[in-house]
Amino acid sequence: MRLSSAFLQRYPHQLSGGEKQCVGIARALATSPKFIVCDEVVSALDVSVQAYVLNVLADLRDRLSVAYLFISHDLSVIAHIADRVAVMFRGAIVEEGPVDAVLRPPWHPYTEALLSAIPGLERGAGVQRIRLRGDAVEQGAQGRGCRFQHRCPRKLGAICETETPPVLQAGPGHTIACHIPIQARAA
Repeated sequence: MRLSSAFLQRYPHQLSGGEKQCVGIARALATSPKFIVCDEVVSALDVSVQAYVLNVLADLRDRLSVAYLFISHDLSVIAHIADRVAVMFRGAIVEEGPVDAVLRPPWHPYTEALLSAIPGLERGAGVQRIRLRGDAVEQGAQGRGCRFQHRCPRKLGAICETETPPVLQAGPGHTIACHIPIQARAA
């Protein structure tokens, strides 16, 4: 994790948040694992420290042949580190595939909303923040229909309320669970 040997003599209260995170990751790597779960590994860090940690993790991934499963609400983190992404809503995968296929452009309305929430200058003119309606835990009548129906800005109507969305093949290794036809999506 590119920490100097001086850290061996320091106590946790003497470390910054980023340094503590690096020490935690170093501990996970000490056993030479082949697979590490990174659950919100950079969420509490400022942007420059996030970039540092993600770049070190990418370097270690390549050097040590370790695989990561990143869990994050921040799709910019996923876009930076991952090869594949699975977007989940209320415990179910709504879109999955190669990062570039899923995120550029977003296909599922929930993926689109998550991407619109990323702050930054890269949001082009005319691209606005999508504010989801309803309550995040609100469910359909007896759990029927699409899980995202109460929050979806592109809801089609009764079909979304009564039928589970089909899993559509958008491209090689890219699937979307949605009633909106592939042809009607962003190009």
